Amino acid sequence: MFGTYNRLNLPVDASWQTVVRAAIKKLDPKSLKDPQLRPDRRTFYRIMLEHHERAQEMVAAYRL
Repeated sequence: MFGTYNRLNLPVDASWQTVVRAAIKKLDPKSLKDPQLRPDRRTFYRIMLEHHERAQEMVAAYRL
């Protein structure tokens, strides 16, 4: 999923809302309408947010 996060093309300082909006754009419109896929969508958003948080931590750790 890290590759998917990279394809969002977001800066590291982007807000969590921006990450979720970009992730929504990557999903198929049919999957956005299907209520049975809601838990899977939430999991996808959370994974994207975890990758974003790790990227922010990495930048904070290596900035001098």
